[in-house]
Formats: sequence, C-alpha cells, structure tokens
Amino acid sequence: MQLRLFTVHQMAPLTERQQKAEGLARWLKNLGAFVTNPMPLAGNQRLRFDVLHTDRNAVLAKLAEQGWAPIQGTIHQRFHRDELVPCTTFELDLPMDPPPVQNLIHGEIATPAKTDVELQGMRRYLGLEAKK
Repeated sequence: MQLRLFTVHQMAPLTERQQKAEGLARWLKNLGAFVTNPMPLAGNQRLRFDVLHTDRNAVLAKLAEQGWAPIQGTIHQRFHRDELVPCTTFELDLPMDPPPVQNLIHGEIATPAKTDVELQGMRRYLGLEAKK
C-alpha cells in the first residue's frame, strides 16, 4: 500500500492582469506595504494593500511616479513588530483582461466536402440548383 501525502494539481496559466498584480504585490512588499489579497488576483477584485502611516507618504509617492492612483480605504490598526500601529488600506484598480478571442471553425463543419442528398433535392425543388 502506497501512502499519498498530497496531490499535485496543475493551475491554469496566469492572465496578464494576474501577472501584473503579482509583480505589483512584490514591488509593494519591497516598499514596506502589506498586500492583503489572496493571489492570484480574482478577475473582479482590486489589489488591496495596507500601508503603515510612517511609510504612507513614501509609498504613495513611488506609486504616483509609476502612474498609479490608489483609492484610499479605511484607516485601522495592525500589529507590526509586536506593536499595534495605525495603517491605511488602499486599493489599486488594475485594467481588466481583454475578452478571449473566439476561434473560427475550420474543416468539415465550416465547409462540407459533399452536400447531403436531401439538401440537394431541396435545392433542385426550389430552383437553386440546375437539374441534371
């Protein structure tokens, strides 16, 4: 008997929006912010992050330099280095992914090689096809 401790599931590849969210999350973490969204980011969510009040001006300045306009949320407190410190929640609205492109149907369904006998008879009856 073989014991299995875990199962490996393959995930779908990340969309452009999710890749951008992951990169922003790493960048914000390096700036001292705390990303609160689970990753990968869901399609309808904004990227949420907390910033301590001591780091807020620096983080917002860096975001403004990159062209981001965060939406300010609630002001609350969080534990940081065994202290309860004030922080603010911000959200970034990432652009949505473009809708998937629908593939065109090729092959027998789009262009049948032979027409059906009943279809040929109907065309002859309607005068759409020359009688043989």
